Amino acid sequence: MNDQMVFGQYIHKNSLVHKLDARTKIIVLILMMVSVFLIPKDNFIILGIALIIPLIGVILSKISIIKYLKSLKQVSFVVLFSFVFQLISTTGENLIVKNPMNFTAINILIVLCVWVLYFILRKYIYLKILCFTILLVASVYFFRFPIYGTVFKTIYFDIYKEGLVHGSFLVGRVFVIILASTTMTLTTKPTDMTNAIEWLLKPLELIKIKTSIFAMMISIALRSIPTLFNETNRILKAQASRGVDFNEGKLHEQAGQIISLLIPMFVISIKRAEDLADAMEARGYIPGAKRTRLVKMQFKVLDYILLIVMLCLFVLLILGKCGVYAI
Repeated sequence: MNDQMVFGQYIHKNSLVHKLDARTKIIVLILMMVSVFLIPKDNFIILGIALIIPLIGVILSKISIIKYLKSLKQVSFVVLFSFVFQLISTTGENLIVKNPMNFTAINILIVLCVWVLYFILRKYIYLKILCFTILLVASVYFFRFPIYGTVFKTIYFDIYKEGLVHGSFLVGRVFVIILASTTMTLTTKPTDMTNAIEWLLKPLELIKIKTSIFAMMISIALRSIPTLFNETNRILKAQASRGVDFNEGKLHEQAGQIISLLIPMFVISIKRAEDLADAMEARGYIPGAKRTRLVKMQFKVLDYILLIVMLCLFVLLILGKCGVYAI
């Protein structure tokens, strides 16, 4: 299993989080995801309390913190882009930085040369996202000082306190969701997750929906993510050993290289799906049929305590959102 892909993996440990019922973990995750978006905007106190809950789960799971950092790394570019977008698009009354960008021919030429050099050398850079961020900030700041020539365009790149606060709040929300979802997948067996989803969707059987099939589809889809990721890495290494570099070449050449990656990925996906179908059929799996379970799901005292605490916090948040009391 490739350690770079964390989402979808299960790591066995003897911890309190692993001993929790899978239904409890899914319910808590749903409550966490809904609660995060119910938190009043820019209320960092409540967001901090919400962040403490998955952090406690991370500590009690006894899983290496490196795994969680890798899960955050996988979405770091999207989070960074969202933060920067909030930073530059949100205006307000409290101006923090007033940065005039003065465009001259020399300034533009120097910045273009630096960026071209970065894209040439980026495959040798270890912390690509950090270097990209530093270079982006430096480029914006560089235009503040016209080196030589006539300034033919001036744009004011202003940063307001409101934009900084909104961006930080958005990052905090994403961290809460990522930590909670990663904790659930790392500490829950695939079969337990399937049974839990099926149990939670049980009411849909009243309208003739086969919840067992739907639950199995979700479970297989989640567990296929790291498998496909590993296969992609294997194909990339095989292509690299044949001299293919996906970071070089013209646009149409890179498009052709991507096709050479997608075709074997598609074939492998079909082959694995057929193998999985044969294995399930050989073990007597019949879609929609009633199945017995070796281990019956059962809520324990710890499950009830956690659910009661989470439901109480959720209700308090709802009441505060409705204006029953100030939050």
